[in-house]
Amino acid sequence: MTRHSEWRRGMDLRAHIVDSLTPVRPLASPLRRTWLMVPSGVLLAATAPLLGGTRQDLSAYSPLITWGLTGLQALLGIWILGLGFREAVPGKNVSRPALVLASTLSVALLVGITLVTDAISPTVVPAGREWPFWIECVIGPMVLGAPFMLVATLMAIRAFPTRPALTGGLCGLSAGILADAGWRLGCFVSSPGHVVGSHDLAIVGLAAAGSLMAVLIDARRWR
Repeated sequence: MTRHSEWRRGMDLRAHIVDSLTPVRPLASPLRRTWLMVPSGVLLAATAPLLGGTRQDLSAYSPLITWGLTGLQALLGIWILGLGFREAVPGKNVSRPALVLASTLSVALLVGITLVTDAISPTVVPAGREWPFWIECVIGPMVLGAPFMLVATLMAIRAFPTRPALTGGLCGLSAGILADAGWRLGCFVSSPGHVVGSHDLAIVGLAAAGSLMAVLIDARRWR
């Protein structure tokens, strides 16, 4: 092959590459993407009590015990979503101390809200109704939180995260915490055993689903 032929082949390859290029929309910053999801997060946290009503036994107490604690839990969910969007951007990985703080705050807040609710109005699952209550309080929050988890994970995965499992897990955890923020107001049972075994299990399930989804999408992208 002559030098002229090599040059011509290189020019043809260059022209082919140029023709195949298409404009790419710049990715919004993690903070901006978080703000875009705030209305959906607030709606998710309010869906269960607005559709099914709130516990009548809590109506006699200060709104701080009902919507106040729900709002605090929703803020935690939004903050964790922000961590997920930041983790998704290569070079902006969330530090280990921040992840430990997110885990600690999540456990502390969920346990604290459960204990406060049970202290002021202790209720248990009616005898013989353990299984239906368990099913409802696992499936219900997961169904409510699934669309938010799906959208958040798809938004995050666009940034080509270097740790997709963690990125999806944070998005799913955010969805679970937001869904439970409202679900706790409508669930009649405040027994810690029921809450941990069903409500919190739904949160873990959404976090695992988000993590698995992100890993599968990332693996398919690199085939």
